[in-house]
Amino acid sequence: MMPLTEWIGRALRKFGTEILSSRGIRGIWIDVGAHHGEVTLGYANHNPGLRIYAFEPNLRAAAKLFGLAPNYVVIPMAVAESDGCADFHLNSFEASSSLLSLDHQAVKSWVRGELLKEVGTVTVPTVRLDTFMEAMCINTVDFLKVDAQGMDLAVIRSAGDRIRDITKITLEVSIAPAPVYINSPTKEEVISFLKSAGFSLVSAEKQSFDQEEDLTFVRS
Repeated sequence: MMPLTEWIGRALRKFGTEILSSRGIRGIWIDVGAHHGEVTLGYANHNPGLRIYAFEPNLRAAAKLFGLAPNYVVIPMAVAESDGCADFHLNSFEASSSLLSLDHQAVKSWVRGELLKEVGTVTVPTVRLDTFMEAMCINTVDFLKVDAQGMDLAVIRSAGDRIRDITKITLEVSIAPAPVYINSPTKEEVISFLKSAGFSLVSAEKQSFDQEEDLTFVRS
């Protein structure tokens, strides 16, 4: 994991130019693990025809997003494979909080692993993506962005049969020898699942000192 200021700077550099040159986007996006809206909030501000549902289970982080854009709907819940509730592990590096526990042995070999410390747990509400899409009468999701700290594949699996109604997906995978979250999936598992669901991998971008990758898939 990189320092928070570096992480935010990276997100802004990556998406800032695209935001300014991508006015007129319409449709529905879902952002799972929105944090402070670094990736998607700018698109909402510049595209009034776009509606973004932003999931952020850390209430402290979610509170900073409320009311920032009328088409940016903040949902202080986690997305998981079961509707209900779950323990959410708070991290001193806020963006690394997760439904999964840290593998403390793996953290020792992680570049900047000294930044990762669990500081407590809270119980958060959880919802499946298919449950949410049905409840909100969402027919099609144009873009699903997932940054759920080891839970990314679980988030996608929670779409169930409604995965056929998602056009594009970006998610994060660990490519380190020892992933820092217990039971997080491998890159190969993610690619295999999405390929079987009818998606093709179109880009992979390394990050976090080459310990993670952002993978982007589109429906074939």
